[in-house]
Amino acid sequence: MSEMESLRVSLNKEAEAYRVIQSEMTKLVTTRTRLQSQVNENEMVLEELNRLDDEASVFKMIGPALIKQDLVEAKSNVNKRIEYIKGEIDRLDKQLKGLESKSKDKENEVMKAQRKLQSLVQGS
Repeated sequence: MSEMESLRVSLNKEAEAYRVIQSEMTKLVTTRTRLQSQVNENEMVLEELNRLDDEASVFKMIGPALIKQDLVEAKSNVNKRIEYIKGEIDRLDKQLKGLESKSKDKENEVMKAQRKLQSLVQGS
């Protein structure tokens, strides 16, 4: 295999690895967006619960049935849900930072391989 062929194979391999990383990043961003939307919804629910009187009736839908729930318990459950989702968002943010770093490295490797191949082609 000639040096040019070897470089082309290497370039294709690096470019594919870059595409895979970009695809993973897209999935993470989509998931993060969905989770952020859930946080916003739960924060709105919490705001509504905070507006209620202490004696107000609160119901939770479980399947097709509405079950009466204590207001304090409802607030606690919503707060826990918000905490959990925010933890997941933080975890995704860390993964995204790691992938961004890998993506930059792969992008540099692809550009380096392209320059080598281009100089070989021009030198021929």
